[in-house]
Amino acid sequence: MTSMTPPSRPRRGFVALLTAETVSTAGTRMSQIAVPWLVLTETGSPVKTGLVGLVEILPFVVFQVLGSPVIDRVGAHRVSVLGNVGAGLALTAVPVLAAADDLGLVPLLVCVFFAGLLRGPADSATAVLLPAVTDRARVSIDRATGALDGAQRAASLLGAPAGAALVGFIGASRVVALDAATFAIAAGLVVALVPRAAGNTRGATGAAAPAESAEGYGSQLREGFGYLIRHRLLRSIAGMVLFTNLADAAVSGLLLILWARQRYASAAPVGLVGAGLGLGAVAGAAVITAIGHWFPRRWTFAIAFLIAGAPRLLALAFPLPLWTVVTIWTVSGFGAGTINPLLGAAEYETIPRRLQARVLSAVGGIAWAGIPFGALLAGLLVDATSLATTLYLAAAIYGLATLDPFLRPAWNLMNRPVSDVAAPPTRTHPRRRDKARPDRPRRASGLVQHSESRTDRIWPTDRCTTRNNFRPRTYWSSRTETPRE
Repeated sequence: MTSMTPPSRPRRGFVALLTAETVSTAGTRMSQIAVPWLVLTETGSPVKTGLVGLVEILPFVVFQVLGSPVIDRVGAHRVSVLGNVGAGLALTAVPVLAAADDLGLVPLLVCVFFAGLLRGPADSATAVLLPAVTDRARVSIDRATGALDGAQRAASLLGAPAGAALVGFIGASRVVALDAATFAIAAGLVVALVPRAAGNTRGATGAAAPAESAEGYGSQLREGFGYLIRHRLLRSIAGMVLFTNLADAAVSGLLLILWARQRYASAAPVGLVGAGLGLGAVAGAAVITAIGHWFPRRWTFAIAFLIAGAPRLLALAFPLPLWTVVTIWTVSGFGAGTINPLLGAAEYETIPRRLQARVLSAVGGIAWAGIPFGALLAGLLVDATSLATTLYLAAAIYGLATLDPFLRPAWNLMNRPVSDVAAPPTRTHPRRRDKARPDRPRRASGLVQHSESRTDRIWPTDRCTTRNNFRPRTYWSSRTETPRE
């Protein structure tokens, strides 16, 4: 009898990576509610709550950047697995210490420090794994980044309300234990189903190229930051997202918790608002994944970011009913769901595969540089002024930052190049007039490009029509006439 080998499943690694990211993100969203609530209920200090956020996120950002050469040398697959396992072990210590009544502020700071330190390289490795499993699955990078962001948004939709509810039922420390379990599940999925060769920038054999092997750790870091500094679009992305992430960190790390505690004395509104944001984000990610290639990236990104930021911060500052706040956050979530797929697709198209680990880490390091200080600065401002004043200031920072894509031409580089545009379908049957007048010259089906500007879509026309969509000087026509032989 001949043995039957099962058919290959090229999309198995892609689906496994999305599932692992969904599970891990859901646990992280639960922990983002549980840890601040734990500190607030134990100490009652917004500053100490912000300090815990600083200690967790600062090593995450620093080692996300410093770990990029390690990903190139060790491999994205291994770094992703080891980072998730280590972060899960660090968070496991929180419920263990809480059960022994030994969980003070200092032990909690130590636990979240090591969790953030190991999560940074693991998240960078996941970003490097994505284009590799996408190629194997034969999925376009636009759809892949949209699917990944949609999975993360769906996890937030489930994780935020679940975390808020579980804090009341089982306690904050046990919610952190659930987060630790999700890291272990994510690592197991990557080990079992994602190919080990995925994300390997050293070649199929695992050996580095001679020029690359001669590079030291410092030179690899400099190469990543050098590419970022020289590229106008990447500089613009990192600079703008630096300020928006600062405001987001202030809201998610402290201000939203304080708003719910001062106005409702419960964590339940945090879950409702988070669920609205997640629901809108899942819808936005689904729409941009399905039909995002129909729209220009730059203007879609600019409008979505404008909707996603300042309105939801102002909703917390004004004395609005809870259902109104949830509605505003849901609409803002729809805009937020379209942002990361557009950014991710533009970054993957811009950065060479060999440099993606170090350049993406450099972009992420700058974009995330404000996150460790968001909750701490918010706590200091709340103590000095009030919650409403701090929310107004955060909304102003967010709103000003999101105006940048409307103003500077560097953002035109987000638009898809001509090579990414599919050619229009050719006719497979002769025209009727060709049957009646076989000696009549016919118009050729080829298109003539009249400039080399980047375009997003091509519309074939029978007469020369100026494209007035995004680049007025770029147009296509079918002027050439070829006689039938």
